[in-house]
Amino acid sequence: MIRLMIVDDEPFAVKYLADALMELDWLDAEMIKAYSGREALHKFEEGKIDLLLTDIRMPGMSGMELADLARERWPRCRVIFLTGYDDFGYAQSAIRKGGIDYVLKTEGDEAIISAIRKALDDIAREIDSEEILKRSREQLHLAVPSLQRDYLLQLAQGEVDSLDARIRRFDELEIGLDARRPVQIALGRIDEWGSFVLPGDKALLYYSIQNIAEEYLKESLNFAAFPYDRGRFVWLVQCRAVEERTVADEQAYKLLAGNAEIIQNATKSLLKVPISLILASTPYMWEDLSPRIDMLKIQLAGGAYHDSEVLMRELSDAAGEEQRSSRDFFAENDMRAYLRNLDLLETYLDNGEREACRNLFAELAVKGSVLPDGQEGELLKLELITTMTAFFITYINKRRLASLIGAAFSLEALIQLPVQADLSLTVRHLAAIADSLAEYNGRKQAERTTDLIGRIRQYVNEFLNEELSLTKISELVHLSSPYLSRMYKQTTGQGLLEYVTEVRMNRSKQLLRTSDHKIQDIAALVGLDSAAYFTRLFKKETGVTPQEYRESTVK
Repeated sequence: MIRLMIVDDEPFAVKYLADALMELDWLDAEMIKAYSGREALHKFEEGKIDLLLTDIRMPGMSGMELADLARERWPRCRVIFLTGYDDFGYAQSAIRKGGIDYVLKTEGDEAIISAIRKALDDIAREIDSEEILKRSREQLHLAVPSLQRDYLLQLAQGEVDSLDARIRRFDELEIGLDARRPVQIALGRIDEWGSFVLPGDKALLYYSIQNIAEEYLKESLNFAAFPYDRGRFVWLVQCRAVEERTVADEQAYKLLAGNAEIIQNATKSLLKVPISLILASTPYMWEDLSPRIDMLKIQLAGGAYHDSEVLMRELSDAAGEEQRSSRDFFAENDMRAYLRNLDLLETYLDNGEREACRNLFAELAVKGSVLPDGQEGELLKLELITTMTAFFITYINKRRLASLIGAAFSLEALIQLPVQADLSLTVRHLAAIADSLAEYNGRKQAERTTDLIGRIRQYVNEFLNEELSLTKISELVHLSSPYLSRMYKQTTGQGLLEYVTEVRMNRSKQLLRTSDHKIQDIAALVGLDSAAYFTRLFKKETGVTPQEYRESTVK
């Protein structure tokens, strides 16, 4: 539905044109009427205008001035000037701005309708998906640095695409690394922030450190960098020369290690900020990026010999930790990657999506089943349980759902979950809690929707003689007009304005049967200020005129 505004200082002209347009079955539009430029400007505050039909010559504010203000606020707003011969030159100059047309008043309704069709076609083309994709591609390069950082961070957090998808994304985002080859990793830590204390300053600092590193590495290494969290960053490098893989991997490490201390000194000298670095001992495949960065974080925090400006190499398994099988290592990493995606569970709970919650916990059961045995496995299971418990407690507290505890599940079921050997019983407990929360939210959403529909219908019936535009009703329930229209139609199977028309017709029939009111008075009582339009609408809905209906009901 589009929002169409008609502006003319002659009320009859506005009403006549609005009535004529309302009879067009193909025009799905909300009509806003204004009788001066100033009044139109005031109604601009009620929401976006898609199509403006305005007279040019009006006292106070001309249509040309009004059109300029409309286009300034909504650049995609189409304007149709309703002009006389004296305004023809003005109209011709105005259309050079684009999105503006004109119709001579002497040309009649068909010319106006044709201009509206043309404007609607322009709007449709502009929002066409292919056009959106085309413009998106044209603008993509402006957002590439940010999209690069987001995608690399996604990989670093364990969300790894298939090889084909990764190759395609690297190409789309112009990431200057090879998605097929392993990558050398360096994890950095900002030891002191110096003068870079504000959020905007911190972003600038990350970017400045990246520029310094790139300046020293770009001659021989392909380089990408991104902030990892508050205080840490990641560098990824590959040898630029095409050589036998083992040689290239060794060369990448040597070049990075050889420049690391120089980059540290340059950062301290130029930015007055000390940084620490830990370098992975060997390049890793992209699928292994997340667990290796986690290991580098731990080693940088616990294996450093000085408080700041540390420069170290990744410790081997034998030097840094007990040997673990690859299966156990990746099972642990997979579990943590899963727990980082609890925002997905939050969305499912909020939307009352019970089936999606069940599928998510089925996946959790699989991940829990492959965790290692022994004390290490028990601790990992405890980590999983406490993380999930904390999530549910936070969720309940933030949404004031404490009253649900006891009605749907016990508090003990949440805070005293057993650590089972295979976690299956515990996961079932967690799934049952999630199911209770999702069921509750879904039921409350349905109740709120039912209540909202009831409030709208009550208002329509009580204030039928007043303005009942989509904008007016949406303000009543504090929702946007497009969303309210869509939600009402999805819930009831009937458009909101169709319901308003139905109530008006039913009330009109009642008044025609039971009162002696004149036709024009009945039109006013049901909120239609034009008797002619009321008659046309009544005949369209019932097949007879109001007078014919009245006469047919007389016994």
